[in-house]
Amino acid sequence: MRILIIGAGKLGSLLAKRLSEKGHEIIVIDKDEKKAREVAEEADVASYARDATDPSTYDEVNIANIDVVVAATNRDEVNLFAALIARDYGVPRVIVKVRDSRIAQILSRIGIAEHVIVEPRVIGSIVEGVIEGKYNVVELVPVYVGGFRLVTITIAEGSSVEGQLLDEVKYPRSGVKILAVFDGEEFHDPGEVLRLEAGFQIIALVRDDVIEEFLEAFR
Repeated sequence: MRILIIGAGKLGSLLAKRLSEKGHEIIVIDKDEKKAREVAEEADVASYARDATDPSTYDEVNIANIDVVVAATNRDEVNLFAALIARDYGVPRVIVKVRDSRIAQILSRIGIAEHVIVEPRVIGSIVEGVIEGKYNVVELVPVYVGGFRLVTITIAEGSSVEGQLLDEVKYPRSGVKILAVFDGEEFHDPGEVLRLEAGFQIIALVRDDVIEEFLEAFR
């Protein structure tokens, strides 16, 4: 896929590196010349020191031929603008990170983004789950991806899934997308995890009607 990442901060740089390693063609935009240069040094990407609020920037990177746009700057208004531009050019998939839930609601209501990630809610849920050792369900936006929720569940000591591979756990495959596994220090791709251990946290997108079945599978 040809993926445009707007913002070369920690999230944007990490995505650029991981996605380029998987063979995707990555283009990164950041108005900070130093950040743009650093991400190009760390990953096999095309990087541009450009202002994401300048419409001509998108012509320069040929946005009409982009498959996915990820708006990941630290300014909600810039991410909103980028999403609007992407949708105007007919980009098939638009993913936006925001901090203000009101911006998330606007994006959802006008239907210009496939996924809207409300950063404080996601981080807050993960930390809460680690502290309390239980699952949390986070509603990112009211109509997030047609009734899906971001779910986090921590593997408890004595859980039936301790020592199992993720593929061995009998959770509902339809309506569930496991995004990552957090081992207390690092986030891992689900395919990288050899055996589940107590304290590991599963992070997944789960359809409303199978949330309870999903949670029960990891208890």
